[in-house]
Amino acid sequence: MSSPPRSSPLAPKRQRGRDRVEAILAAATAVFAEKSYEAATMTEIAARASTAIGSLYRFFPTKDVLAAAVLERYGARLLHALNELVDRDPPLSPHDAAEGLLDIIQRLRTERSVVLSLLDSGITLPDGTGTLRKVLIERMSQLLSRLGGSPGPHDERAVMLLHLVKAIFALPQDHSVSRPAQDKEAVTVLRLYLEHTVACPSQSRSPSSHM
Repeated sequence: MSSPPRSSPLAPKRQRGRDRVEAILAAATAVFAEKSYEAATMTEIAARASTAIGSLYRFFPTKDVLAAAVLERYGARLLHALNELVDRDPPLSPHDAAEGLLDIIQRLRTERSVVLSLLDSGITLPDGTGTLRKVLIERMSQLLSRLGGSPGPHDERAVMLLHLVKAIFALPQDHSVSRPAQDKEAVTVLRLYLEHTVACPSQSRSPSSHM
């Protein structure tokens, strides 16, 4: 009797394996973006990643397991980008912070759209998603602190900033407004809110959100 497929990816121990897994996840994200999760095949993903189909199944035994890993990768990349922005030295101005947030949005917009489509397809969220929401709020709070806003640990302004970023993520990418003009407006909205948070005292609450 054959064993049922694993329900989690295989973690590679060597750098070569980690590089291969990263190539597979990047290829899966691209194929899901182009064809949708339902239409994508493991064979197409393996070809896009320039890896053997057997290697793909070794690391990701099912397409569901692969999709869940794509979700987890997005969260890790988002947190890494925010950490780099928060930890810049010297601390950023509100304008520089706004441009930094927009840069993150631009780099991860396609990946986020794939993540949302995967969630709509019923893919199970990875463990730790609730923790990710909390960490995102904490990072926004830390960014405000670096700007001189001194928010509390559950500051409503950190959540509002997170929602502003989510709203800009969700802006339609069409030709009705030129990309430079839209980006300029996005930076202006973020900058004005960041300047507002620095100037106004905090009113601490206990909200929750996700990005």
